[in-house]
Amino acid sequence: MDFKYIDGFPKDFLWGASTSAFQVEGAWDKDGKGLTTADIRCSKKKDIQADASVAMDHYHRYEEDIALMKELGLKSYRFSICWARIFPKGNEKYPNEKGVGFYNNLINKLVENGIEPIATLLHFDVPMGIVNEYGGFLSRKSVDDFARYAETVYRLFGDRVKYWLTINEQGCMAMLPELVGLECPKEDMAKNLQQINYHMYLAHAKAVKLCHEIIPDGKIGPVVAYVTVYPASMEPKDVLAAKDVEDYMSFSAMDIYYYGEYPKYYEKYLKERGIFPVMHPEDKEIFKGSRPDFMGLNWYCTMAAKYYDGKSEAKVKNKDKVIAATEGLNVPGAFVIVKNDKLETTQWGWTYDPVGFRYGMKKCYERYRLPIMITENGWSQEDTLEEDGSIHDEMRCKYLKEHIEQMKLSINDGVEIFSYNPWSFIDVLSSSDGIGKRYGMVYVDREDFNLKELKRYKKDSFYYYQKVIASNGEEL
Repeated sequence: MDFKYIDGFPKDFLWGASTSAFQVEGAWDKDGKGLTTADIRCSKKKDIQADASVAMDHYHRYEEDIALMKELGLKSYRFSICWARIFPKGNEKYPNEKGVGFYNNLINKLVENGIEPIATLLHFDVPMGIVNEYGGFLSRKSVDDFARYAETVYRLFGDRVKYWLTINEQGCMAMLPELVGLECPKEDMAKNLQQINYHMYLAHAKAVKLCHEIIPDGKIGPVVAYVTVYPASMEPKDVLAAKDVEDYMSFSAMDIYYYGEYPKYYEKYLKERGIFPVMHPEDKEIFKGSRPDFMGLNWYCTMAAKYYDGKSEAKVKNKDKVIAATEGLNVPGAFVIVKNDKLETTQWGWTYDPVGFRYGMKKCYERYRLPIMITENGWSQEDTLEEDGSIHDEMRCKYLKEHIEQMKLSINDGVEIFSYNPWSFIDVLSSSDGIGKRYGMVYVDREDFNLKELKRYKKDSFYYYQKVIASNGEEL
């Protein structure tokens, strides 16, 4: 709907940007840090792309990076704490002092520069110590490990960090065994992944309750990969197929976070396939009172779906992608993802759809009526560093402009969005595609197999977003 008068962004709107620990920090074995599933996953590809050992060297250059954040005008910075820097194996009796020291220094520097820290507890990097000992989240022991880790960082940093995120894209972690360190026979894979998924829901619930107990003025929520889905046609079965994709891939997780129980459609789906997780009677008490304060949404693109009876061929492509926005993904008897010829895509196949962003925010808010934090939103491309040090990323500027415009319209629609943290502040290591797939507003001068000097350069998108923040979204 078009409106004659458009409300602006709230005066206290948190204009931010995002990164994650393993994708920027580097120093993978420094100062007592333990190995993580992210380290192992990246190391397996080190012959074809960069690994996480150095990444963007943020561990040693965080002060320089925060100075750039201040110059950009950031009001918030969403980062992740590496669990294995705090507890190298994931379950030690005492935290690692040097790991604590790094995050204390990082947080202090952010606060000193007027930047609100937004901390994610787990972003794809489960400590290998607990994976090797008892399978990580395959064991219920990990639920208490995660709760103890959460309690520890709340007590250490909660006086300065008021916004917390639990687990980044848990649904994606439960789709890719490498992200959770799962190794098992193929016939056991689906059931074990669902058990891991359930234990992460329990861990999330405990972390939410602990945050509310330890940090009275703290706010906490999950991070869900939300892909808005359109029907491929007006055929009723295609319309239902699109709803099924959103329900199973995004809203099932949000339903569990919000209501503390599996929705009936999802429960039936898992039971029919013999992969429903083992639950204990006392788990209901764990979920009780664990409703989040807001929804953290990673939103990048839209998909199109049509009904798929399972009889015709529908090959799955790009199986190693973290997000399932890929043509050919299918569930027989439900849906198949098809190409949307109406939309432009990145070279990695993700659609460009700002209006879909507004549509998705409206749907999510109407369903839960919880405030929304945009935890990720961004455009990937191969950037070129010119001889004069400039990087002309026109498409990223366009992406930011048109998505921020639609976010403004979403707020005008009545959607309560209070923070926008595009992916990413600086270029990050992509665990699937290495250094070449760049998202940042700050260019890091390195290649997959050539570290160079890791010098930082401001892209055109940096200057564009700087103007947006300075005008509180009035100059787009």
